[in-house]
Amino acid sequence: MNRTFRAILPVLLLAFALQAPTLADPPAATAQSAAVTKLKEAVSKELVALADAAADNDLNGKATSFLNEALKLTPEDRKAAKALEKLPDLVDTTEAAAIAKYEKKADKTLKKAATAYCALFGELKSDKDVTTANAYLVRAYELHAETTDKYVETEYRTAYGKKDYAATHRLLDLAQGRQLDDEKQNTARAKAMLECEAAISAKSPIMKSCRTHTMKYYLSLPTGWSAEKKWPVYVAVEGAGSNFLGACNGARGNANDTFIVVTPIGFTNTNALDEGMRKKYPYPKELIDEADQNRMNFDEPGLLAIISDLQELYNAEQKVCITGFSGGGILTWHMVFTHPDKLLAAVPACANFGGTRAEISSDAEAKKALIIHAYQGDKDEYKESMLDAQWEAAEKLAKANGYENVTRDIIPGGHISCHPQAREVFLKALGKAD
Repeated sequence: MNRTFRAILPVLLLAFALQAPTLADPPAATAQSAAVTKLKEAVSKELVALADAAADNDLNGKATSFLNEALKLTPEDRKAAKALEKLPDLVDTTEAAAIAKYEKKADKTLKKAATAYCALFGELKSDKDVTTANAYLVRAYELHAETTDKYVETEYRTAYGKKDYAATHRLLDLAQGRQLDDEKQNTARAKAMLECEAAISAKSPIMKSCRTHTMKYYLSLPTGWSAEKKWPVYVAVEGAGSNFLGACNGARGNANDTFIVVTPIGFTNTNALDEGMRKKYPYPKELIDEADQNRMNFDEPGLLAIISDLQELYNAEQKVCITGFSGGGILTWHMVFTHPDKLLAAVPACANFGGTRAEISSDAEAKKALIIHAYQGDKDEYKESMLDAQWEAAEKLAKANGYENVTRDIIPGGHISCHPQAREVFLKALGKAD
């Protein structure tokens, strides 16, 4: 697996999750109140001081980044502009003594800059521009994590005490991955996070990040979820439209008290990743470019990481149910042929099959037990031109390799996701059908 797809530092993961600006690309200035303007000026002042400390120790590249950040926050900052003009080059020294001297001198200023960014987050957290507000808190973590953690601790406890689950979840999600020295605090945060996720996602799916992979996913816990019992999983793989939130909502339906529902935000489901399609993905450009080189190398380990997270965090069953609509059939069939031991039932829905992408599993018992029940709309415009032939190829391959429960029903409708039918198959597989 490429390095990009491995677990990365928590702060970077947060920045990717939020598409937050990095050191050289802080949040752009927007229409703002006097309070916001004053706070941005406070941040810029500290950033200029950091740039001075860096430049004094031959860290001109670092100094340039701080000054550019200051100018994006306060474009009229003449002091920052003049300091930027004076820097001779972008080269940073590698001398340990100079770096140590800078770090010692910059520590207090980093704390002040992080505090000001936290205040900016607090000023904007109720505004419509949630992405910018979140980016300020992420930046505060990058500058001085300890200072930012103290702010988050106070703010989340206040929100949690008021049962403001949305605010609590937002703060803890931004801090996710941070391990504090106090284990009681870590435990309290994890407990609050689960309570918030259960309350929020039962009504509307929330976006999550895998703990051991860069894939993201939408999650909806069932009404009444608790960690006291095991819960079945309904994986809904989206089609070429890449409406991942819509796919998760379609799977959970109007009332769900049975399944943990997830939709992976992957790439094998869609076609060319043009500019419009890329906007549907909550990933940085670099990750999208790399994933596009071999999409299954991203999607397969990503989905396996999701399943592992669900089991460890939400007490999910060992085997999951999976359905893939249209292009979502690519990943669905891949899981059928390579990981039947992970699946209880699979429902390809008007689904594509592009052949095997890896060696077919040799687990004879898992293949024999797996229920594969496909659905196809009789008026689907792609039925006769491609989907019938793809189904026949998948069916033939499955039966030739020991899969015994392989069926397909033709139902009224066009190119449809078939969630009612999938739910019925999954409930029957669980022994919960009426």
